[in-house]
Amino acid sequence: GHRLIAHCKMGGRSAKALGILKEAGIEGTNLKGGITAWSQEIDSSVPQY
Repeated sequence: GHRLIAHCKMGGRSAKALGILKEAGIEGTNLKGGITAWSQEIDSSVPQY
C-alpha cells in the first residue's frame, strides 16, 4: 500500500484537492502549513518559494 500526502505552498490548495479526492473514494493526508511550514519547522534545507 501507498500513502498519499498532498502538499502545496501553504496547505490550502492541497486540502481542497484532498476533499475532491475523498469524494472519489481516495483517502490522503494534507501537509498542514504546506512546504513553507515544512521548511520552517522540519527541514530548513527545503527552499521556500
